[in-house]
Amino acid sequence: MLFLQDMVQDKKNIGKLEEKKMHLLNNNITRVFNFFKKKLLVLMIFILSGVAAVSAYTVFAITPIYSVSSTLIMKSSSDKNDDSHALTSINLLQRQVKTYLEISELPNIKEETNKSLDLTGDEIKNIKSIKLTNDSGSQLLTLTIRSTDRELAERYAKQYIVDYKSFAAEKIGRDDLSIVTDVVGSYNPVYPSLWKNMFISFIVFLFIGLNIIFVRFIMSDSIDSLDDLEELAGVSVLGMIPAVKEKERR
Repeated sequence: MLFLQDMVQDKKNIGKLEEKKMHLLNNNITRVFNFFKKKLLVLMIFILSGVAAVSAYTVFAITPIYSVSSTLIMKSSSDKNDDSHALTSINLLQRQVKTYLEISELPNIKEETNKSLDLTGDEIKNIKSIKLTNDSGSQLLTLTIRSTDRELAERYAKQYIVDYKSFAAEKIGRDDLSIVTDVVGSYNPVYPSLWKNMFISFIVFLFIGLNIIFVRFIMSDSIDSLDDLEELAGVSVLGMIPAVKEKERR
């Protein structure tokens, strides 16, 4: 009989302990929520200030870069279309594409274009990149010029195509390139992207702000409730003295 009473008492103690744990857990969750809620305005000001600073830096400090492009087509050197020569034609086309791409990497064409346009040293520095690509694996070649000056990029692309075709025809022995699309480009810069920088800065400052608030919460030793006092002191609170305002004392 005594054994059964002890078992019942132990179950009651375990139940009270579990109930106390759940109460402490709920209390801690409420404390975290309330702490973050109090800091919400500060967090929003921190994020908006960071996004505004990044936006201002993007607009006023970073030099915009413009991009123009033109598409060329490479004529096949083989006029045979029967199936027996299909594989040979594909291999020949791949070698031709590789040859034209390698020619575009030579400095001779860039130097000739610089001389043709009579560019100054600063203008040459404004040309950020010159790329000839064949992304589709077809006979189409895409020339892309990037520069801090859109008008310069357009003039450079047109002259580069002329010099590139002339140089390739001289070295290969035939003129296989034709212009499919003229030089075109957007009046909006391709770099930097204001909206992209704003989105990234929002995520970054949100992450930093939440971490700062969380660290401050962990390091905070303030007592916000009776449960905090009981947990800190290790004893039960018997009573509490209400705060009395100065006017009520009088």
